[in-house]
Amino acid sequence: MDWQLLLVIVLLVLALLYLGRQTLRTWRGKGAGCGGCKCPSAAKTPNATATETLIPIDLVRLRKR
Repeated sequence: MDWQLLLVIVLLVLALLYLGRQTLRTWRGKGAGCGGCKCPSAAKTPNATATETLIPIDLVRLRKR
């Protein structure tokens, strides 16, 4: 077997394993970050209340044309 063909097969298998791992992590919800995951740091952050806003209401206005 040619060494280039062997290298391509090994790289293809590694790529398929990586893709399968990422797919399973997505389906299980065990991805990185704190966007809805179950990591301990997500539990420490306080939830936003209904009175909190990102932009104060007095700074919100329509754009003048």
